[in-house]
Amino acid sequence: MRDADTLKAKAEALGQFVPPEYGALPEIDLYMDQVIGYLNKLLCSVCRSDDGAPLTPSMINNYVKGGYVARPVQKKYSRDRIAMLYMLCCVKQNLTISEAAALLGDSDTEQLYARFRALQAETLQSAVRDADLTESKDESELRMTALRLVLHSAAERLLAEEIIARLATSEEPSDAAKKQKKQNKE
Repeated sequence: MRDADTLKAKAEALGQFVPPEYGALPEIDLYMDQVIGYLNKLLCSVCRSDDGAPLTPSMINNYVKGGYVARPVQKKYSRDRIAMLYMLCCVKQNLTISEAAALLGDSDTEQLYARFRALQAETLQSAVRDADLTESKDESELRMTALRLVLHSAAERLLAEEIIARLATSEEPSDAAKKQKKQNKE
């Protein structure tokens, strides 16, 4: 397959990717190595990694130690924890882990994941459509397409960081939100 065909095929696959629904995530709790295998299969579609593994055991341990993901129960990770790990891995491509956790932290995980899933699918489709790789482009056109995408991404990241900073300085979480966060950690 030619490079242009490979690029088009990858773009098409990205535009068609939709993460599994919350109910389709593993219903039984998984050990870390099972979580790594499951999530890396999903994440390879949407995250670049130099060594081919977007998620590692040390990353999970750091997320748990940092309080970004609730501690496993008897070394097993529940559906909520798996959903949170997936979302963190996706957004940490553009944010620090603390920014990502602040953005994802104070919500019901199932509802948040459903909204995240829909937004991710919509955003991937839009990005692929905007890149317009359906027709062959020469090297110069591909460079400009990549440059436009990078600049667009940088502008959106700056805006997202500003929103997250503003959210962080807003009023303290309500008692109900604090209670929910504590329950998610248990």
